[in-house]
Amino acid sequence: MAKDPERGFDDDDVQFLGVESINQDLFDRQKRLKGWDQEKIRTSTVLVVGAGATGNELVKNLTLMGIGKIYLVDFDNVDRSNLNRCVFFKESDVGKTQFKANIVARNAMEYGRTKIVPIIGKIEDLKEEIYKECNATASCLDNVEARLHVNSYSYFYDLPFVDSGIDGWYGSIFCVIPQVRDSPCIQCGMSSQDLDNMFKKFSCTGQEIAKEEGFTEMKMANIITTTSIIGALQAQQIVKILLGLDSFKKDGTWNEKVGPPVIGKELRYDGTRNSFTFIEKMKNPSCWVCSTKK
Repeated sequence: MAKDPERGFDDDDVQFLGVESINQDLFDRQKRLKGWDQEKIRTSTVLVVGAGATGNELVKNLTLMGIGKIYLVDFDNVDRSNLNRCVFFKESDVGKTQFKANIVARNAMEYGRTKIVPIIGKIEDLKEEIYKECNATASCLDNVEARLHVNSYSYFYDLPFVDSGIDGWYGSIFCVIPQVRDSPCIQCGMSSQDLDNMFKKFSCTGQEIAKEEGFTEMKMANIITTTSIIGALQAQQIVKILLGLDSFKKDGTWNEKVGPPVIGKELRYDGTRNSFTFIEKMKNPSCWVCSTKK
């Protein structure tokens, strides 16, 4: 075929792609995003603490995007009340011998994209070597004590940490990024009342929790739409950090095509008002976690 003088090449030299060939790449659509680096996503490891409703959503999102490896920590079993908002749980999974982390790992790995290592136990017992292997951490927890534990260990090992919270129609996410030295961590915002309530665990499944003091802690309200939204926002913050942290450490700027993560603020979602708001968080100069030299 003759050369086209306007384009400067023969039509025979052009490789025409059909619909079938375009659709063969598993991650084609997200790789079309400006600033995206699939290899960075593929080689990253994330520690996820909590395999309940939000944990299910977060693991699902990270797995679909092709995160290389996830450590998933949880010590709870599957209750029937989990089934209306946990994508990886089925009726046959209900029972005292069925651990949430094992089931999420088994079912999520059927996608064949992410290696998921379930760890049955409390986050306080996690081996520190695992923190050293990770690129980021995330919590999908229901108590303050465990959040503070992940916060302090993540900060010590310079790991960006994305926390999430759920309460019925409401939810929130908060990023702790040790590389941004003037930004706060979770410990910075702890009041005396927060610390007094540290050991309270708000149950979203099973029986009411009877307290030694004589009162009963009510079960927490929850709905899949809230956990889906918060799980998506949490996953997106993790991806923003993974794709932008190298740039920030190099010259203090985030990946401009992806945008910066939420820093120094808590992003709150209100499902009753269909609104998102940012709450400014101040760094505590006396914080023993993020305001002291290592």
